[in-house]
Amino acid sequence: MKKMIILLSALVLLVSLVSFTGCGDKPADDAKADATVVATHDCDGGCGMTNMPADKTTEIEGKFYCTGCAKHMQEGNHEGHNH
Repeated sequence: MKKMIILLSALVLLVSLVSFTGCGDKPADDAKADATVVATHDCDGGCGMTNMPADKTTEIEGKFYCTGCAKHMQEGNHEGHNH
């Protein structure tokens, strides 16, 4: 009878530990793994646009420009412009 009580107590303790710890499941880590990182750039053309997604910028000679500034750079007009 004592062995049965000890065995059941150990089983209850094990089940309670598993239920309190959640079997090692950490939803916060899953949320971090699902996060998407988006690269952003500031326009180097002098228009003042900042934190633009990388797919909305054009790289010319190692610098990143918005659509308007890239057009002026490609035309040879290196002066700033007003959006």
